[in-house]
Amino acid sequence: MLTRRLMMSTHPDSTLIFASDGATIHSLCLGARADGSPVLVDAVGATFNPWEVELLRWPPEAEPELRRGGYLPVRPADRELWCNCID
Repeated sequence: MLTRRLMMSTHPDSTLIFASDGATIHSLCLGARADGSPVLVDAVGATFNPWEVELLRWPPEAEPELRRGGYLPVRPADRELWCNCID
């Protein structure tokens, strides 16, 4: 596990997105489907659907596209303040 974390934290390409399918950590890039929606793609062109991978590391500037593609949950608007504390 330490080797995987070291690989992700020291990789020279800061635009890569690292994701796990449960068995393997993949280095992925953002691509676009024919309809223009974002998709994660590996170096050989294989695409990964949001339900197939868990994102481990991604560049902050990719977050809007990752949300639009369904890879990151859309944050609900906080309409009500909530506290998880004992009064």
